[in-house]
Amino acid sequence: MLISLLISISLFSQPGIEVVNIENEAVSDYMKASKEIYSSNNNYSISIVSKYNNSKYGNKLHWPRGKKVVWSHHSPISEISNILISVSEESDYSSSFTFIPSDKSATSYEILNLIPHRLYYYKIEEILLNGNRNLLLSGIFRTEGQVRMIQVPNCSNVRDIGGWPSQYGGTVRYGRLFRSGSLNSITSEGRHKLIDNLGVVSELDLRYEVNQSYSSLGRDKDYDRRRHEAGVQGLKKSKADLVKDLRWIIKRLDEGKNVDWHCAIGCDRCGLVSFVIEGLLGLSELDLSRDFELSTFSLRSNNQRPRAHIKSMLDYIKKYGPSDDLAKCFYNYWLEIGMHSEELNHFLGIMLDNSEIQSNINSNSLDSTADSIRIPIKVTPSISKESIPRPSPKSISVN
Repeated sequence: MLISLLISISLFSQPGIEVVNIENEAVSDYMKASKEIYSSNNNYSISIVSKYNNSKYGNKLHWPRGKKVVWSHHSPISEISNILISVSEESDYSSSFTFIPSDKSATSYEILNLIPHRLYYYKIEEILLNGNRNLLLSGIFRTEGQVRMIQVPNCSNVRDIGGWPSQYGGTVRYGRLFRSGSLNSITSEGRHKLIDNLGVVSELDLRYEVNQSYSSLGRDKDYDRRRHEAGVQGLKKSKADLVKDLRWIIKRLDEGKNVDWHCAIGCDRCGLVSFVIEGLLGLSELDLSRDFELSTFSLRSNNQRPRAHIKSMLDYIKKYGPSDDLAKCFYNYWLEIGMHSEELNHFLGIMLDNSEIQSNINSNSLDSTADSIRIPIKVTPSISKESIPRPSPKSISVN
């Protein structure tokens, strides 16, 4: 394990390895510009996201960019069962995720839904009708970027909430919690991507307008649904449901399950739940507003979600503590509505990734409010609930 780790670190910094930015051009440009403009301007009526959510960048702007691979066949198409693409962070592919192009005669594919700042190994194989395999292509590449949008057929606005820097130190862990629009139209390919590749087997449905009793991921998957309001009204009226949400999420995380929560289009009710969870995880005001605006990329250009939509929510949350310590405000909010400090600290211990090593490699490629990038590597997480800086609870009654 140690030898493999040292090899990965060495390869990560090796010149000549292809680098793939997982953010599409529109999102990448938005992240850079919004950091510069919003950091120096607290006027929430100013929003730049519409400049980047437009046709000049193309369509499907809520999808990530991936690694394109091209190959040639070794066997006649009539002898091929399918093409298997395997991707792993391990050189022996002991833990990997897979893609199977729908057309077995395909000679190219774009590998999507990657995690930033990882070293990946890949191989493309022909699986023949007689059971034999032919290796067509293999290689390595590394990824950069921050926002991990997820491509799932017939589902919109899917993204990982990981990667954001935390006030507590480190970053929010990738690969555990996801947000999205409705999963009702998900395809079999989409289920494979969410369940088999991303480990999402728990669905939290925030809609009240549907009469649904089981998960769109499958009847054997975890599912819960309850009514939620959006915006500041959600902070006031959905308190009991938010407590149920977080306890339900923590239970699934403890069981090793990854979770997706969603409403209809993944913007408002989903945005509220993401806001209070990301705030608890220590996101800055800047990053909370940028994450909210990112949902705009899944919408038509005449339907925006500018950061002004969360201004009233931020003002409300700041009543729970000193306004210059936003993480404490969110922590106190969760305490006030019924969570216990032991539960909150346990959740922070699961979701904050302090097991990363600091690196100056490509220090300008991670766009965030952190001072430097962190290169995630596979080591035993060092965080425990005892190591989390605990905000001092402050009992406040807020209407």
